[in-house]
Amino acid sequence: MRMRAALCLAPLLWPAAAAAQDKPQDLPQGRPLVIPQAEGEKHGKIFGRALACGVPRERVDAAIAAGRTRMQAAVGRALTDERYLLSLDDAMRLETSLPAPSPASCEKGLAAFERLEKTAP
Repeated sequence: MRMRAALCLAPLLWPAAAAAQDKPQDLPQGRPLVIPQAEGEKHGKIFGRALACGVPRERVDAAIAAGRTRMQAAVGRALTDERYLLSLDDAMRLETSLPAPSPASCEKGLAAFERLEKTAP
């Protein structure tokens, strides 16, 4: 009898449970979820491609410092140093070890780099 009652109530509870999971205020302090490894890999590819396409190292280093500052504000120093920077370094090393990118690939890479630079604090 209890099993039958539970089965009858289950369809009524699922929408409420699903709605509760979708609320952004459930995230810590209302901030969006940041995955340091994923961000590091994404930024490392962009920075590595920029270096391979001829962007001066000083400009890339300034963008890396700004990205590190943003990541520290989002997840803290430990996760930034242990996850973001390691993923960033690995992705940059891979991008710069590949053969020279095509001109079209450089255009896309430079556009992505400039967008990332504009988000600097």
